[in-house]
Amino acid sequence: MRIVKCTTRFATVMCVIIATVKVSIYLYSGAEVVRTSALDSLGDLMANMITLYTGYRMTNVDLKKYPVGQKKFQSIGCLVFSTLMFALMFGNALGNLESLIESKDDIGYMAITRFFQQTTGSISDFDAWKDDLECKEGSCEWKKAADGAKAINNPLKQFFAVNGDEAEKKTYADQPDQLTRGEIVQQIADYENEAEQWQQLKTQNLFLGCCATYKFCLWMYCILYAIPKSGSSVLVALATDKRNDFMCTSFVILSTFFAAIFPELTGKFISDEKVDPLVSLLLSFFIMYSWSELMMEHMTLLSEQVANEEFCEGVRKEVFDVVKGSPCGVAGDDIKVYMSGMGNTIEVTLTVNAGSTQFAAVGDVVQKLRTRLRPLEDVDRVLIMTVPANDAAPSS
Repeated sequence: MRIVKCTTRFATVMCVIIATVKVSIYLYSGAEVVRTSALDSLGDLMANMITLYTGYRMTNVDLKKYPVGQKKFQSIGCLVFSTLMFALMFGNALGNLESLIESKDDIGYMAITRFFQQTTGSISDFDAWKDDLECKEGSCEWKKAADGAKAINNPLKQFFAVNGDEAEKKTYADQPDQLTRGEIVQQIADYENEAEQWQQLKTQNLFLGCCATYKFCLWMYCILYAIPKSGSSVLVALATDKRNDFMCTSFVILSTFFAAIFPELTGKFISDEKVDPLVSLLLSFFIMYSWSELMMEHMTLLSEQVANEEFCEGVRKEVFDVVKGSPCGVAGDDIKVYMSGMGNTIEVTLTVNAGSTQFAAVGDVVQKLRTRLRPLEDVDRVLIMTVPANDAAPSS
């Protein structure tokens, strides 16, 4: 419990730091993959809070209030925060799908177009721009040169030649001197500063790389030391989370760098502006899948499912060996082995001839059974009951 407490406290402190910085990076870059990673970290923070509470309850057992202990409390905690993370990532995946369906550039293009469409005639400079708009049934399109649109001096080339950085000057130096008004609006809608985007990408991936390194180290610590030492299912959930985080973060770094370095190759399959939501969607799906597995695992534990057949067969053999030759009898259906929290519960019902069997003899059989069954691996509790041969109510 001390190892669990220290590990979860450390993970919680780091979650606070990482979540805060990831939110800041998202506000700086606006990248959807960073948003997904930030939501994952915020979910981890809430999960660690639940884990801390679980560890507190496990180290402060109240046998009067919980007479059989609190063995299921860990599974309940794991189920709660795995369900929370699944729901959080599902909502994020819906946002990623929306971003894939819509086009960011089209939205900007239509916004600028509507601006000129709605400009009143009192602004004389815009009258010529409105004349180049063709609107039918609420949908507007800019006239092209072939349709009679007049070309004017390219204001973007003039502006960036004086005020742009080196990347912008190089980009717009090859632009034509004259464009139609519709082509100017399209260029404004499509504008992206590649140098600034590259710097943002390097900044976000540098921090994500630091996060991936931390998560890898914590994952290794849990599986190599903390879990073997404590046997805690809470730390198993924590290690699983850090493993998945490491894999997801590494995937984000590699995929975003690949798309930025080889835009011609990725452009054959998907447009540049949709790489970010696509990677974010894949990341959301992977996180949902990993947490759904943990959900199913702890739902199974809480449902008290029968233990594996090999273990059940070993328990039956032990019981039959002890009962053989004793004044008690037992059938195969009277031996129940099922999962209960961190271990298994064994229930044995002995049939006793109440008329001819002494109580001391029955007590010896019960004690032998407890001695043989309790030391078995993964055994949480051993319950032995006796029932008279006439099928009266059992007694323990």
